[in-house]
Amino acid sequence: MVAPDSPSQRGRQGTVVIDASVVLKLLLPEEGSEAVRSLWGRWVSQAVEVVAPFLLAYEVPSVLRNKVFRGELPPEAGEAAVVAFRTQEISLLHPDGMDERTWELAKQGNLPTCYDAAYLALAELMEAELWTADRRFATALRKKARRVRLIGR
Repeated sequence: MVAPDSPSQRGRQGTVVIDASVVLKLLLPEEGSEAVRSLWGRWVSQAVEVVAPFLLAYEVPSVLRNKVFRGELPPEAGEAAVVAFRTQEISLLHPDGMDERTWELAKQGNLPTCYDAAYLALAELMEAELWTADRRFATALRKKARRVRLIGR
């Protein structure tokens, strides 16, 4: 992960917001991982800036830790995935107004938590598409938010 004002961010050709489901499919061999890796490769070759809310820094390691804890992922694989996550060029952002917009979107979408709404709020504030691999999330928001893109669709 990189700071948003780092030199590696100069010369980018657009911005996309990603959620944790995208990163997890990038890091782990799961259904849909190949589609994510292909899209990620296109973003890299097209110099697309990949951004996410600061929440991502905790959500991805939390899911990985939980998989190790439940025995779904060997400890070594969990460690390797965390290291790989930290090396990705993902700018973590929290622009002004994000907290308020996150709350409003959670209310409007009748979401039980604000976690998913934070990704959408960032996409709105950045005027960018939100990419997810979470079909349920995309389906729930697709009618209300044109910015949501489901990988594989």
